[in-house]
Amino acid sequence: MRFASALMAAMLLAGACSPDPGGTGSAQDGAAAQAAVSTPIFPRLPRQRIVLMSSLPLVYGDGIDMAGRIAGKSRPHPLYSAMAQGHDLVVADVLDAQALSGAGMMILVQPRALTPQEFVAIDDFVRAGGRLLLFADPMLEWSGHAGLGDPAGPLRSALVSPLLAHWGIELIDPQIESVRTGDAGGLLVHPGKFAELPGKIGDASCRIAEHGLIARCAVGEGRALLVADADLLDPALISDSGESGRANRKMVHDLIRELTMNDTS
Repeated sequence: MRFASALMAAMLLAGACSPDPGGTGSAQDGAAAQAAVSTPIFPRLPRQRIVLMSSLPLVYGDGIDMAGRIAGKSRPHPLYSAMAQGHDLVVADVLDAQALSGAGMMILVQPRALTPQEFVAIDDFVRAGGRLLLFADPMLEWSGHAGLGDPAGPLRSALVSPLLAHWGIELIDPQIESVRTGDAGGLLVHPGKFAELPGKIGDASCRIAEHGLIARCAVGEGRALLVADADLLDPALISDSGESGRANRKMVHDLIRELTMNDTS
């Protein structure tokens, strides 16, 4: 699988640049935990209501079934844990006015197929001053241990075209194997690319950056940051204590910090 190859290459590169830990598995786990603390995935922000939706196993962890949850074997994703500990986190099953009421930020990570009403709710939320961080992947490699063809598993290809088109852009698959991007040097595996649509209607203004990997949109009173990849959040990568793990945690941290900064433009 392409993701496994890219991840292995990144880990080998990080290992070549780092001293041999020479310890046990528990020592390595401790090093990874320490690295996550020293390179946080979520910035310090005033406590707020955050709405999260994802088709990926962010809440309980990869491969954790109901029996595992009952047995207390959950392994929440670092992003979920950081938000749950410091904020009023709502994991939404449906995106509507009730779910989004009082929220300052919404984070969508390869969300399930959304209804037209949910796309309207997202647009209304941002337009009223909300902040949206969207990770949309046209060719997801992270299976979440459910299998990419499993109906209960994550979406292999993001289905957010109606929202993007309304904002004047589209997400395409340029067949890129992997790339590093941004000041943090985050590793994106088989990312997509945002492109402008001709004949845009509506008042949203999107600026495409990082060779199409990022789109920054001003919509009404709010803002949205769109990332053309979701594999950068794969636990095997983002929890790694090496260079790529640190880079991806910092990338997510910096995106959220940027999104929540006061608009000085």
